[in-house]
Amino acid sequence: MAITETSSNATRTDTLKSFNPRTGVVRGEVSVTPIGEVKQAVDRARKMAPEWAAIDPQGRARMMKQVRHRIYDRLDDIVETVSAECGKPRPEALAHDVVPVLMMLIYFEKIAAKALRPQAVGRLMGPLAGVKSRIEWRPFGVVGAITPWNYPMTNSFLAFAPALFAGNTVVIKPSEVTPASGELLRELLEPLPPGVAAVIQGGGEVGAALVDAPCDKISFIGSPATGRKICEAAAKHLTPVVMELGGKDAALVLSDADLDRAAAGIAWGAFFNAGQTCCSIERTYVVDEVADRFQEKLLAKVSQVRQGEDVGSVTFRRQFEIVERHVQDAVAKGARILAGGAGAGIENENGSLWFAPTVLDHVTPEMDVLKEETFGPVLSITRVRDDEEAVRRANEDGVNLTASVWTKDGKKAQRIGERLRAGTVTMNLHGETAAAPWGPWGGVGESGFGRLNGELGIREFTVPTHVASTPMLSLGRMWWYPYDDATQTSLRAIADIIGGPEARTKIKGLRNVLANGLTAMKGKF
Repeated sequence: MAITETSSNATRTDTLKSFNPRTGVVRGEVSVTPIGEVKQAVDRARKMAPEWAAIDPQGRARMMKQVRHRIYDRLDDIVETVSAECGKPRPEALAHDVVPVLMMLIYFEKIAAKALRPQAVGRLMGPLAGVKSRIEWRPFGVVGAITPWNYPMTNSFLAFAPALFAGNTVVIKPSEVTPASGELLRELLEPLPPGVAAVIQGGGEVGAALVDAPCDKISFIGSPATGRKICEAAAKHLTPVVMELGGKDAALVLSDADLDRAAAGIAWGAFFNAGQTCCSIERTYVVDEVADRFQEKLLAKVSQVRQGEDVGSVTFRRQFEIVERHVQDAVAKGARILAGGAGAGIENENGSLWFAPTVLDHVTPEMDVLKEETFGPVLSITRVRDDEEAVRRANEDGVNLTASVWTKDGKKAQRIGERLRAGTVTMNLHGETAAAPWGPWGGVGESGFGRLNGELGIREFTVPTHVASTPMLSLGRMWWYPYDDATQTSLRAIADIIGGPEARTKIKGLRNVLANGLTAMKGKF
């Protein structure tokens, strides 16, 4: 990788530091892409776009297969880099930043041609008789992908891989927090023709230059605050965007839940990747009838979670400070710490960023830990009277990218799930559907819009183009010039047939078409 070893006191502004949050050691530096070169990268991608789009979906899939093989060949490098730079355990780097990408790519290889196949539409309808219609899924051109630090491989591929399969070229700006992973991403994409997939490095100013280049579509995964800025900048060029903006996801534990399973699933769903996951559980609503037993089981599970082996560190300082502030604010306003908390677990040394898995109760709506996305290893437990209150609080207290229902009753789970406002609803599991490449992935409201993954994810990066034709070249159309009484009578008769509420009106319309239609057609140009 093009990463330069450096000392921890380096202060250059034209480089990005690769930092190990578990140890506090700066691993090296990566060069920032000069602002003037961002548009050049987009221009090269635009020049290459027609050639890449002209390759059929099967041909593009064969080329992307080489990328998949490259990922497998570099598996150990990916695990080492992601683990060191994000602070996550190696098993998590393998499970969450390698395996999902391989699954995603092999799935797209199989379904891209089907997803992009022209679709015949329309029916034989009166005046449009003889019109043959189809929808073609045509690529936008150049897609700019701005990707986050929490899953620097999976979330990057999630943001741009469907665009490539759809026939777009891409310019990718990885997070400045994980620059070494960004450089590795560049190397993984080398099997593709030059100009098809470019990686640029830098902070917000580089991302802003990418949006302003402009691109033909922007794909963004990150925070709502940054998402708003990107939307505003993209609006100047009328550039369409797809946005996955995280959430403050809720788990609902109903009175008939399997409490052992719920405790195990929610403990993992809250703390995997140290809670730095768009779909991690931050809020748990437990029906009061089973709250004591659930809490006991949950705390027993959490007590067995090992920092270092199971839960890694927070990835960078600003995020650590947000987590710490949320916990301090909650305690100051009356919340109780049941597990973890500031200062618990591994001590922070040499600038390392360990924060123990933390469980809070007595949490109330005025606390930051309910009002804002924490994006860290913090889980709140709220007792509710019944299922109705659980649904209301889940929908009102925060925004759900995903939400989960925990109950043994499948029909109840379905009924409750239908009422939850979320992009994905799961029953008796949470957090793993982001790795299901067949499932459309995205949020509602503050969690974003548009969809990634699945057939819808590929089509998200296409312009649905209606193509219409007629084999009846010897006939004019009734609404062509010139207009006359027969034209108006015939068109009114067609309206009677299509819209008339009574059979006699339709019959009258049919008679008028038969009596006037040929006359109306004869005089057309």
